[in-house]
Amino acid sequence: MGDDNSYDIRSILSQMREEYWQALAGEESEAKETLECLVFTLGGKRYAFETHYASEVIRVPKLVRVPAVQSLIRGIFNLRGEITAAIDIRPMLGLPQPEIGPTGRILVVRGENFATGILAEAAHGVQGLSFDGFEPVASGSGMKAQFVRGHFNLEEGNVILLDMETLLADPELVAGEA
Repeated sequence: MGDDNSYDIRSILSQMREEYWQALAGEESEAKETLECLVFTLGGKRYAFETHYASEVIRVPKLVRVPAVQSLIRGIFNLRGEITAAIDIRPMLGLPQPEIGPTGRILVVRGENFATGILAEAAHGVQGLSFDGFEPVASGSGMKAQFVRGHFNLEEGNVILLDMETLLADPELVAGEA
């Protein structure tokens, strides 16, 4: 009937559909691939590993020394009825070993065959690290390259990504072998 106050429902739906797809395309272009990691401090530097290796983070309990084990094993502790070793991986990574103070934590990790606790100077929590700032480890970097996958360049500084599969499979971590 040619009424100026009438509206065309098809054109409105078409416009809404177009706006929906444009918004969805904008979200997809902004989405970045991230790796969910537990971030912590070792030797004064920030390190991380994927959260699927992490079981929990606890305060450092009283550790019981065990004779005739590798120097990496700083002691054992009772984790809800399960005797767990507390290891200091800083020598494996060639890092200095400042005293573990009140911010110190044990990062309980689970490998294929065992669980253990890694001593850390501090734990900073779980963080999604974007692969946009990731660089694989460079040869001649001075680090023990077999335990490091690379590092993330973040605004607050670098975070080094550990290769936990290689680290947990290392013969130095097997009790009874020196």
